[in-house]
Amino acid sequence: MKTLKIWSLVAMLFMGLTACDGGEEDVPPVAGIDKIVNEWVLSTWGGADAPFKVYIDFNDDNTYEMYQLIYGDYYVKFSGMYHISGDILTGTYDDGSIWKSGYKVTLLNDGKVLTLDSQEDISIRSEYDVTVIPEDVKLEASTTRTVDVEPFL
Repeated sequence: MKTLKIWSLVAMLFMGLTACDGGEEDVPPVAGIDKIVNEWVLSTWGGADAPFKVYIDFNDDNTYEMYQLIYGDYYVKFSGMYHISGDILTGTYDDGSIWKSGYKVTLLNDGKVLTLDSQEDISIRSEYDVTVIPEDVKLEASTTRTVDVEPFL
């Protein structure tokens, strides 16, 4: 009887080990506030090279600054608060309005690439590379938003 129990345990352990279908490369990196705290530049949007410039600086106090050059000839600065729950990133702007979507966060390449998959009906993937936001971008950015400038997030 004791031998049967031991073999049963061995069989369950073996089944548990063979149920795994890959190594660590199949496990997505864990997202967290400490993992996205950095300066990022948009590299791809919707699977193609980004047709515009967006820089985001996620700070460790849950604030961010975003500098975008999308609709004009100058950078516009947006800032606010962000929050991560599990692997979903959400945020608000300083005026209290919320982002268009939540974003599923994945970090790749040893934390050098940040992917954000929008949680809209048709998801769009944005990829960001670690960077240093140029000082001239920060200086040029207008802190006055106009009605016709829509934030990227």
